[in-house]
Amino acid sequence: MANIYFLLCIHNHQPVGNFESVIEEAYNKAYKPFIDMLFNYPDIKFSLHCSGILWDYFVKKHPEYIEKVKEMVIRGQVELFSGGYYEPILSSILQKDRYGQINMMNDFIYKTFGVVPQGLWLTERIWEQGIVRDIVECGIKYTLVDDYIFYLAGINRLENKELTDYYLTEEEGRILFVFPILQTLRYYIPFKSVSENINFFSNFRNYKEEILSVTMGDDGEKFGIWPKTYEHVYENKWLEEFLEKILENRDWLKTLTFSEFIKLKSPKGRIYLPTASYFEMGEWTLPTSTQLMFEKLIKDLEKLPNKDVIMQFLHGGYWKNFLSKYPEANNMHKKMINLSFKLKNARKSLLKKLYKAQCNCAYWHGVFGGLYLPHLREAIYEHLIDVEKEIIKEGIYIDDFDKDSQDEVCVHTKEIAFYIKPSYGGSVYEIDLKKYDKNLLNVLSRKKEAYHSRLLEFEKNKLNQDIKEVKTIHDIVLVKEQNLSEKIYYDWHNRYTFLDHFLSPTVTLEDFYKCNYKDCGDFTLERYNIQKVDKDSLQIELIRQGNIWMDDKKHPLEVCKRFSFKDNAIMCEYEIKNLSQQSLNLCFLSELNFLIFIDDQFEIKEEFTNNLKLKDNVKKFQIEISVPSPIKFWRFPIETVSLSESGFERNYQGICIGCNFRLDISYLQVYKTNIDLKIC
Repeated sequence: MANIYFLLCIHNHQPVGNFESVIEEAYNKAYKPFIDMLFNYPDIKFSLHCSGILWDYFVKKHPEYIEKVKEMVIRGQVELFSGGYYEPILSSILQKDRYGQINMMNDFIYKTFGVVPQGLWLTERIWEQGIVRDIVECGIKYTLVDDYIFYLAGINRLENKELTDYYLTEEEGRILFVFPILQTLRYYIPFKSVSENINFFSNFRNYKEEILSVTMGDDGEKFGIWPKTYEHVYENKWLEEFLEKILENRDWLKTLTFSEFIKLKSPKGRIYLPTASYFEMGEWTLPTSTQLMFEKLIKDLEKLPNKDVIMQFLHGGYWKNFLSKYPEANNMHKKMINLSFKLKNARKSLLKKLYKAQCNCAYWHGVFGGLYLPHLREAIYEHLIDVEKEIIKEGIYIDDFDKDSQDEVCVHTKEIAFYIKPSYGGSVYEIDLKKYDKNLLNVLSRKKEAYHSRLLEFEKNKLNQDIKEVKTIHDIVLVKEQNLSEKIYYDWHNRYTFLDHFLSPTVTLEDFYKCNYKDCGDFTLERYNIQKVDKDSLQIELIRQGNIWMDDKKHPLEVCKRFSFKDNAIMCEYEIKNLSQQSLNLCFLSELNFLIFIDDQFEIKEEFTNNLKLKDNVKKFQIEISVPSPIKFWRFPIETVSLSESGFERNYQGICIGCNFRLDISYLQVYKTNIDLKIC
């Protein structure tokens, strides 16, 4: 009968910019109790990966964790994994940054623990064959990849229901060993009983090989931070019982590090893996309507006897399509890429800021908050702006900054950086306040997500869950407030600034807040042409000849907007010309969106004034919005309903300001007004 080697890798990570209270809770509920428990079982070997964010935190706040891990390394119990230091998706950053991030982690591990890492943790276990060369050239010998990807590569799922041992792959002659992470174990540990887990291991005893290994690599947060897991794992002693049972069965069930197993047994064979990640990631990256189809297909498969055969060839999307699904993520990503291209022979402190901005969490969204958490996006922009203001000189730049094949215009002054997108309504999609390292327009629009249907079903049927049952975060349904679905509204445009709307006089503030209205013009999303760029006076003029629809008739209209800048002030002058042969009575609204935190940010209100002041309580600056004469300002919060590991929740994404102008203009008459923003 076979000797079974259980290869375990625990991956610990917290995002750049996460609240210290959250990290501290994770330390006390997951990281510390797990390492304390394993420390008392020196015969249980395992591998450990902590992201550089956590290593930095432990060095500063919890050196006792470092010392305990160091002792476990010395006695041969723990093998440390490398990885991108600040947990980037390796395939989403430039090659030079891959080398830099991995070598930074290698250096830290060697200087701190005195060992050279041989294994690498792939962020979100996202595999691309093209990164093999870079990984190997950083001294890495092996990594872990989900078994699902091995099946996609062609391994017969019926003949190999659970994969064992490891395989060899190569790229340009560079050899890398890859271990398959068993999805079954990811769902068993620690959610199934200890006896069910031991029975699962015992199934391998009937295999013909004398020795074989099974691999589990997953998040350390599932041992204490995921819902109900702290009580389950520690208070109810699941982990202690699990470790005891492994030792009780040590005559056939053993633990080993990955490097030790490589010395013990040769690879099973050669394999070339397709681009993919874990199965759930493929679901999340799909467009919402396609994701709903995909989820239904998976449910339908449960009824079929040949489900496993079909699943072998079933996969979702590709991680980088999060940059397509969420334009806000793409804007961050392309800013990061552009800055990386410009950073050559940079000093270490500047590179470190860039590397922090490459932390993956804020660039995507699945069952975790990620992109939906404003403080994570703020942290990315903070580091990007900190880099940008050191290397970009004042002036006007025209380039395709977001890589959509259309040029944008960027104005850099001493105080701000201002990004205009002519192809998207001549709007502004980023305003960087250099003094505060803040993107004022870091606002996420309200998007339809596939999981909203789960929330609606949950509230409609008032589903009851067994609160005693410990579930994975993929199965559990929790809500943080009642009737949350009533707060779900969907935007039909990105929440940029200086978006131009022509509205029916019947549109109310509530209609605009709920996005329950029809725009009468074609100026919000459509292209404006660059009419003038004056690099000396820092002035940009955009113009569009479009149409509005009134009384089922089309009327041509021309809108010109002129941006000018002075220190911390932005002026937008509007000229609206009637090209129709009849007089037009119009409601024109210029939409502004800001990520600021003010006292009454959750109120929906209307104010009649020519000067609106908004004070940010976090960074302590004030926005002053001025117009020539009093108008109605509409104000409301942009709030999203998203899913996180702790359940469905409402997140504040920013505040919308609608500047309402009423104009009555005859043929060829020009209406003029202006909106001035001052940051102080």
